[in-house]
Parts: sequence; structure tokens; C-alpha cells
Amino acid sequence: MAAKYRLRLGDEQHEIEVEPDHAGGWRVTAGDVTRTVSLTRIGDGARYSVIVDGRPYDIFAEEGPTDYHILVDGTRVVVGTQTGRRGGAGGDDGFAVDASGEWVLKSSMAGVVREIRVAADDEVEEGDTLVVVEAMKMQNELHARRAGQVKAVYVSVGQRVDQGTPLLVLV
Repeated sequence: MAAKYRLRLGDEQHEIEVEPDHAGGWRVTAGDVTRTVSLTRIGDGARYSVIVDGRPYDIFAEEGPTDYHILVDGTRVVVGTQTGRRGGAGGDDGFAVDASGEWVLKSSMAGVVREIRVAADDEVEEGDTLVVVEAMKMQNELHARRAGQVKAVYVSVGQRVDQGTPLLVLV
């Protein structure tokens, strides 16, 4: 049985249906177009191998509070959801705010810090680019998930980071 979803791409709303296929992947239908899709996570990071109708793509996907930021062939795609992010009791999804109101930006992938666009005490708005991490020759902008003030920056330009490395904290 197909699951139905309503997604936002930019300013456009799309309804899609997703159902498993016999080969272990999915059939994804948007309007009158159906594609065969398989998805494999590479390691524990934000990197995935996606095959759409037999064509492979190497992508990075970062989950936000109400959307997914996906980098495909150097192009950033934002896919919005109506339900917001998944939350888990006791789970650390990289977007959690602790009891003191602090939010720690963690690297969603292993790579090298190429830019830090903020400093301690800077005020930021939701969506502002905070840090750029290069992974596989692609520049990945990491954004503020909420407005706030930068309390501390934990990394420096040129530093190698692993997935999950704390980069900075907002209050």
C-alpha cells in the first residue's frame, strides 16, 4: 500500500506516493510521473547513495526542524514537511535545544571547515549560514535552526571534523 506525503519544494507544494517495490527499493509517484528509487546510507554520516531509474547520485541530506536540506550534484534542494522533524525521547538529532536554551550545531558530515561566518556574541536569524564544511569537494552550508546569539565557536578554518563534531553553540 502506498503512503502519501505532501512536500514543499521552494514555494511549490507537491503530493507524492511512495510504495515498496519488489527489488527492495521504492516506487515514487508525483503527479503522473513514477520513478524507481533505492537509497543506501553510507556510513553513519549524512552521505547517501541514491539510484533513480538506474542513475546513481551521491547526496548529502541534513534534517532540520521542518525540512530537509539535500545537496545533489552541488545543487542545494530544500524539501519541507508539514509535520516538522522527528523527535525522540532522549535522542540527540543534532537539532535539540537543552534545558538552558542552548542549541549546539554539530557537523552533519566528516570534512574540513572552510568558512566560519559568525563569531562569539553575534546575533543570528533562523536560516543564516553559520559554517561551511567541505566534503568530497562540495561546500556544505550549515544553517541556524533558530534565531539566537552565538555563545561560542568550537572550531577553526581548516580544521578536520567528523560527523557529530560540535561546531558552535547558540543561546
